Amino acid sequence: MKSYALALALMLASPLAALAAPPSDAQVSRLLEVMRARQTVETMLPQIEASQQQMAEQMMAGREITPAERERLNSVIARSSAQLRKGLAWDKLEPIYRDIYRDTFDGQDTDALIAFYASPTGQRLLDKMPVLMQNTMNAMQKLVVPMMQELQQDIEAEARNDAVKRKSAGAETK
Repeated sequence: MKSYALALALMLASPLAALAAPPSDAQVSRLLEVMRARQTVETMLPQIEASQQQMAEQMMAGREITPAERERLNSVIARSSAQLRKGLAWDKLEPIYRDIYRDTFDGQDTDALIAFYASPTGQRLLDKMPVLMQNTMNAMQKLVVPMMQELQQDIEAEARNDAVKRKSAGAETK
């Protein structure tokens, strides 16, 4: 009787466990494919680089900078872009994406997402995603740039205050 009850419990539990099973590697691969995950990342990189350049230009707006300072700024931006491209290369991101989707969605969710992103509506969303992301970045820059400028002014003011204090301390010791 006990073995019958155990068998019955296992039979009833297996459909529930199957519903909550993690997605297979094939499901995750298909989802990343229909979502155009790789292409999305590769499309975003130039946009992120352009945003970096634009943010640097906005931070330097109204300031006189020498050709040497301009060259150093361009060098910093180039190094940053190279690090960005290296750090966000698809071969590094793909395993992270796979883990995230596998940890977040079960097999049933993954199938539903595949169905959505493979649909005309899902594909239209993906077509518009680069513009959506660019608009989001532009909106965020409008918030971040003034904060960065204020931070820069605070740092410069603090440096001036420290210089005045050091000068005063030096004058008192003489």
